[in-house]
Amino acid sequence: MPLITRTLTLDDLPSPPPDKIGWPWTVQSSQFSEQIPDGFEYPRISIVTPNYNYGHFLEETIRSVLLQGYPNLEYIIIDGGSTDNSVEIIKKYEKWLSFWVSEKDSGQANAINKGIDLATGTWFNWLNSDDILLPTCLKTLVEISQIVKEAQWITGARIDIDKSGKMVDICVPWRTDPTVIGLDMIDFPQDATFVKISFLKQNKIKLSEEFNNVFDTVLHWQLIQLCKPILTSAVFSAMRWHDGQKTLNQTNLSKEYVKGVLPLVNKLPLTNRIVARLLRTRLHSLVKILLSSMVSYGLTPASSEWKAVVFNRHNCTLEQAPARLVML
Repeated sequence: MPLITRTLTLDDLPSPPPDKIGWPWTVQSSQFSEQIPDGFEYPRISIVTPNYNYGHFLEETIRSVLLQGYPNLEYIIIDGGSTDNSVEIIKKYEKWLSFWVSEKDSGQANAINKGIDLATGTWFNWLNSDDILLPTCLKTLVEISQIVKEAQWITGARIDIDKSGKMVDICVPWRTDPTVIGLDMIDFPQDATFVKISFLKQNKIKLSEEFNNVFDTVLHWQLIQLCKPILTSAVFSAMRWHDGQKTLNQTNLSKEYVKGVLPLVNKLPLTNRIVARLLRTRLHSLVKILLSSMVSYGLTPASSEWKAVVFNRHNCTLEQAPARLVML
């Protein structure tokens, strides 16, 4: 499959619609050397975008990947047979795509699994066709992987945006929710979580096509049984919240959670589950304060095992640190 082996700029891509400005329409990522400082090539990164009738958002998603300026990129789009303008948009950018197809599938997880089968990179993530990568996301990912060379998966932060693209919140659960580091509970933004393809394939892990909503959470629970991710405060992506997304269907989410996620949660130590349950009672404020204190002092079995890479404001570099010491 063809790869992007040089940094793309705004001049390389089609002109944006006249009413679109800013990232990734009229702004691009800063350009950088096509080799990392020690002389090795940048590791290949494979991004898969599943899509079905999201043509009104798709072009922004595509441009946010291509304008990373990343010199070793494999970009795959798996369209589920859209009947809107999605295919027209894909064809507009197909010369920069490693692979694309538009055919009926059995759902989003099935589409992503097709992409995993095709992917040949070192690092992998999927980016839904209503979300975007933020500038220099891929460069930052590689910098973190150089700091923690044993990393098998890396999870960071994302911003939440509304339908128009306006920022409404920031999501970095491990820094604000003590159950992640303290109790090994899963709460990772999918679009800001990258996994080594070799890690997936060696352990024969794919997305569960049984689920339409929680397959990403189930995947993260499967991965953490093998090793913990490297946490980072770096903001990788933006998730768009809008009326049409399935994430807002709480009934379906709840049903799938009970069937797919709860059995994995129940494998945690009993003490962890009891504390997590107390956090859903009227005592939640007190329990959260106590748990946060225990985590910061490394008094829970899990808290000392988590590693993080965070930005040092004093010397303007990314540095490794115990995650429990950099919680908010």
